[in-house]
Amino acid sequence: MSNRTWRGHWWDPNYPENSFPGTLHCDESGDLRLELIGGFDFSVREIVPGITGYRVHRENRDIEIMHGVSGNERFTLLSSSPTHTSGPGIFDGNIAKQDWRPNRALRGVHLESVNSPIFIRAHLQLERLIHWSGQTAFSFTIEDDKEGSRKRRLEKVPVEPSNVEHKEMTVSLRILANNLRYDDRIIVNERVAGGREWAVLTCTPKSPAACMDFDQIQKDLQDLLTLSSYNPCGALSRSLAYEAGERVREVEVMGRQIYRTPPSSRKPSGEMILSLSDVNFIDIVPKWLDLKDRVRTGCNILFGLRYIEKGYIGTRLLGVATAAESMHSALRSATSPIPRSEYRRLKKKILEAIADEDEGLISFVKMGLRNNPTYNERMLELASIPDSASVDLLLGDRQEWATALRRSRNDLAHANERSSNGVETSQAFHLMEVTYALLCLVLLSELGVSPEVQRRAVEENARISFLSGEYRNGLIT
Repeated sequence: MSNRTWRGHWWDPNYPENSFPGTLHCDESGDLRLELIGGFDFSVREIVPGITGYRVHRENRDIEIMHGVSGNERFTLLSSSPTHTSGPGIFDGNIAKQDWRPNRALRGVHLESVNSPIFIRAHLQLERLIHWSGQTAFSFTIEDDKEGSRKRRLEKVPVEPSNVEHKEMTVSLRILANNLRYDDRIIVNERVAGGREWAVLTCTPKSPAACMDFDQIQKDLQDLLTLSSYNPCGALSRSLAYEAGERVREVEVMGRQIYRTPPSSRKPSGEMILSLSDVNFIDIVPKWLDLKDRVRTGCNILFGLRYIEKGYIGTRLLGVATAAESMHSALRSATSPIPRSEYRRLKKKILEAIADEDEGLISFVKMGLRNNPTYNERMLELASIPDSASVDLLLGDRQEWATALRRSRNDLAHANERSSNGVETSQAFHLMEVTYALLCLVLLSELGVSPEVQRRAVEENARISFLSGEYRNGLIT
């Protein structure tokens, strides 16, 4: 998507009489910028006690909703923040130019409120989605005719959408195609074939919803593609639909994406570790959305390492170690070193024994005595969740991996001197990568994915296979 601009007039719907000409810019990454000629006056005049006159100062404030028109197109800008104001007398309302940074823009509608429940569905296109689906709407056939020659035909074949309900939302996967053509130009020595197909995820609520109500489920579906492809998957386009009389109108959603693959990097990389050839859409989507609800914090940290891959290795290693602990707490919350009934009996006995001590000591025992597993125990239990052969192939010695991760996590979290003088950067990177891969295997296992698919992920995904080999070689040396 290239940079786009719209020239028009823009105003605060609370003060529609104050309209300013300006240009809305949307760059390739989705960043929005509104440049106004003139601007909103945020001057605050305060009476100064004891003298005749007042003090003037400016208070920048966000505008939750801003409306605009460009030609016959309507725009709603959400959560716009002023970034620059200039003019010969800005404290007197004489503003020449004002720049704004909207968080999101809806092209095709004027919303009365950000919470207006008018949208009947949302569409989402994700990177790698059609490859993940394993489906196609193209059919290419070669037929023999009566005269003995062969005819080639390119056709669009119907692909039934896959639909699944989850809570108050129906999620559909559709394969669409257009512009199909095949011409056998015998005389001019040419054959021309062409067409376009793409996959779309559609979320349909049981009753009309606000624009923000689709954010979480769309982000969760994006994370499913990121897990499945073992690569960050950005949103290519988002749109909403609402009813206007007897017509359904489409609204483009614009705004900065959490991730989008740069044009220079748009080459396939690595095998998918999960696709719809391994699982059914109607099974995997509700399982994933339920699992994501259970491990949301851990997953947000984990996939954030893919969406934002820049940063110090130590910081990223600490992030994956934290994600691992968070996932274990969510998935195995009942784990404890001793049975809970035995722990309660033991703690009661200890408190009775120190009943004559001062309150500070008693409070220390009450607050400090815990029946929680150690970090090593958490990691070893986490590593026992996926297929055992896959984990052995990935990590080698599990105890050595858990100890290395615990030591690195403690050093980095507590800023120990050892954290800057310990393992080499390459070793830290390999430890981070195999831990990331293990957590992906944990998620696959929790989704009910077969051991065969888990083993294939470790053996055939180029990134996992290479870096796990480098990690295990580092342990040997």
